[in-house]
Amino acid sequence: MRNLFTTVKSAVTTRQAAEYYGLKVSRNGMTCCPFHDDRHPSMKVDERFYCFGCHETGDVIDFTAKLFGLTAYEAAQKLACDFHIDPNTPAPAAASPLRRQLARQRDVEAHCIRVLVDYEYLLKRQKEQFAPSITDESWDERFMNACDALPLVGYHLDCLYSPDPELRKETAEDLTRDGTIQRMEDELRLEKNEVRQRRTSDSDCLQSPSEASERRSRLMAGKEVSGHGTDPARAA
Repeated sequence: MRNLFTTVKSAVTTRQAAEYYGLKVSRNGMTCCPFHDDRHPSMKVDERFYCFGCHETGDVIDFTAKLFGLTAYEAAQKLACDFHIDPNTPAPAAASPLRRQLARQRDVEAHCIRVLVDYEYLLKRQKEQFAPSITDESWDERFMNACDALPLVGYHLDCLYSPDPELRKETAEDLTRDGTIQRMEDELRLEKNEVRQRRTSDSDCLQSPSEASERRSRLMAGKEVSGHGTDPARAA
């Protein structure tokens, strides 16, 4: 039993368990305490946990036991099962691979969320920008694509924000494996380039004909004219 406790506590932090069991943990490790009516995050989770509101404290096994109403041994067994820990593995050997795996999974999920949020914003903008202004006007392809894609993007985001860790994992893996995230990134990159080109074009259009001609002359000459130098004709 002692080996199980030691192995589990070496492999899983309270923060990892809290996130796995559906608690929203901020970057500084604060979350709403599940052990009292907590409207503002008052629990700090890291290796251990401590609530500044109800003063509950302990390690990852204590946290899991209280969260699910289990004995310490049952909580250790649950953690070992949920985090795929072999109780016969020495504690130092169990810790590093599991934590690296969980960290990589969180990075994949976070990347998918960032891309989906940016893509959702793009679709909403296109839906508004290219909406038909009159009833009998032909519909822009970008408007129709946005209408079709927005519900699915919202569904994927709901899955990635789910408290179910397996659903988050499966969603992120599916989106990455089938190339959906890569396609969205490509579209976002293309849109960004098009916006940059439009801004450059608009800037050129704001110049007067004489300014545009002068600019082209400077570019052809290969140097910028400051306008403060001495006129060669007058100097002669």
